[in-house]
Amino acid sequence: MTTNPMTTTTATAMNIFLVSLDKLLLAIFLVKFRGLSRKYLKKGAYIIAGKLISFNLYLRAKIVYNMSMNYKILRLTILSAILLPVVVFAAHYAGERNGFILLQVEDNGEAWYVYPENANRYYLGRPNDAFAVMRSLSLGAKHDLIANTDVFPERLSGMILLDVERNGEAYYIYPKDRKKYYLGRPADAFRIMRELGQGIANSGLVNIPVGSINHISPPAPPTVARSILQVVPFTSQAPLGNWADQRQQDGCEEASVLMAVKWARGESLTTDEALREILGASDYIEEKYGEYRDISVTDTLNWIMKDYFNYNKAVVKEDITLQQLIDELQKGNVIVAPMNGQTLHNPNFTPPGPPNHMLVIIGYDADRKVFITNDPGTRLGKSYEYPLEVIYDAIRVYPTGYHKLIERIEKDVIIVSK
Repeated sequence: MTTNPMTTTTATAMNIFLVSLDKLLLAIFLVKFRGLSRKYLKKGAYIIAGKLISFNLYLRAKIVYNMSMNYKILRLTILSAILLPVVVFAAHYAGERNGFILLQVEDNGEAWYVYPENANRYYLGRPNDAFAVMRSLSLGAKHDLIANTDVFPERLSGMILLDVERNGEAYYIYPKDRKKYYLGRPADAFRIMRELGQGIANSGLVNIPVGSINHISPPAPPTVARSILQVVPFTSQAPLGNWADQRQQDGCEEASVLMAVKWARGESLTTDEALREILGASDYIEEKYGEYRDISVTDTLNWIMKDYFNYNKAVVKEDITLQQLIDELQKGNVIVAPMNGQTLHNPNFTPPGPPNHMLVIIGYDADRKVFITNDPGTRLGKSYEYPLEVIYDAIRVYPTGYHKLIERIEKDVIIVSK
């Protein structure tokens, strides 16, 4: 059998062409994606290699089968071989989004973290969720590396580093500047998420696969103490028993604030100091504000606590519930509460008891269902216990003045923290 020299020459030329094509495609790939990390370069190279091999074998088979292959079809096939790997790779590539926090701008601003190790996105919901996800995907690092590095290497870009040699502090390495950002509490993680997040449309987000963290367990419910008691210095509103002095007779607001402030500042309280401060506060607000007898909860906060005693870590909480009273005590706070003193039914009060009264709630006992108070309305008021419902039912706001009409019941109190 005689071999057609033209056919042999064409086949040889096509083989040379195919080798050149392989090199050309690889060069295009390297130039187009040279900015990728090694991990994605390797991933892309696998895709390109597979396409090159398939295309190469396909052309060789066509040459053997039919040497008269239409060159227009050949050119189209070559173009497909160049473009198809790029399209396939792009569908699986998070690219420059790696390590970033993405904000879904077309919906409700949902946040996602693109984990650099697998290019998956992880949903960051509430602050606690974001904190849990970020810490779960963290990488342990030595303290010296974290503490002594200003700009971190490219391989750590977008990662979350955990200081394993200290207290497990977490730091986010922001890809744009590769500097560390401290993730102290859930609120810090949420703030970082919002400040450093990048907007992304749904069309871009859909190309990034969703990851899941199955090993994250829901946080255990907080341990609720069955009883709480803050050690709060006590004074009655008439420290030396001089109830005939109208300033002391109406001094429950001044005495209650004095006890709360002394507790917050970690200070003790003597009888002489208590008398001096109660009278001093009473005289001060009468001179400056024109009243010292019944002082409303808001005026007690602003006039006595903030103005006279210069203490600001306190707020009025409106319409408080019974459970919220307990919750505030669980947080380690104390509560200055206005009362209808007559419904407290304290046997140590002169009957029928004061219509407008104020005391400090310093603890509670869940088993015995009582609030523990420092009640300045009696010399026996230290750690005085009232049933939970009695205290809650007695809470009511009264206006500044003297026995003014109370038009409606409002359960507002002052929350005092250290």
